[in-house]
Amino acid sequence: PGSPLCGKAQRGVILFVIEQLLVVGFSISALAYTHDIYSLGLLIVVGIGFGIFCIFDAMKNARAKQEHYELAKYNRWFVYAAYFIVLSFGVSPLVSRGVKTNLVQAYKIPSAAMAPTVMIGDHILVDKRESAKAPQRGDLIIFEYPVDPTKDFLKRVVAIGGDTVEIKDKKLFINGAPAAEPYAVHYEADIIPAAQKPRDNLAPQVVPAASYFVMGDNRDRSYDSRFWGFVPQEKVKGGVKNIYWSWDQEKGAVRWERIGMKVR
Repeated sequence: PGSPLCGKAQRGVILFVIEQLLVVGFSISALAYTHDIYSLGLLIVVGIGFGIFCIFDAMKNARAKQEHYELAKYNRWFVYAAYFIVLSFGVSPLVSRGVKTNLVQAYKIPSAAMAPTVMIGDHILVDKRESAKAPQRGDLIIFEYPVDPTKDFLKRVVAIGGDTVEIKDKKLFINGAPAAEPYAVHYEADIIPAAQKPRDNLAPQVVPAASYFVMGDNRDRSYDSRFWGFVPQEKVKGGVKNIYWSWDQEKGAVRWERIGMKVR
């Protein structure tokens, strides 16, 4: 943004700083306020509007200077190249990395393990603040897969440190009591014995301190703590907040009703 070519390098830097502040501001707004398609639309309009303002501002300055402009000391190709490199490959990536690490990050859902809560083709916003890295029962989290650190998984926390988890014929029990799970679905009627695999039957297990037992809402099609164990707290990357975009690949259409939806 801005136009150092028109003798207003300081103005260009100020507009760039505003642009980066908007990125941070939009991230915070997405976490705090964006719970519907209209709020998301407003953020998009503001972002596009600022870009258009920068373009017209540069055009206006260029017209004003085109007849009597005298080259400044910084009007050299290598200065412009350095300006572009520093801002595009230095400052912007640092701001982006800081936002993704400490505020919010976007993820695309590739599997049906959390359906129908989160579906294939949903694009979600994940809260990366420290407060979101200490989830409670029922929260949806993104975490580093303990078996392969290169992969991130999305599951629901069903038990926390100190809880006793047990599964009997597909029914989840926490501390000896049946768990209320309106979000859990079972699409297959068959019951698999515990000796064969722990999908439908799991002997009582105590969740270690500072750890979580996680499961997918699509219980018959989820690879989760039943198979590979607990999630240490240090592996938690954040909590799921909203769906900001949703694409139905089979129908080739946008799922408009899911855009801006808060994930519960």
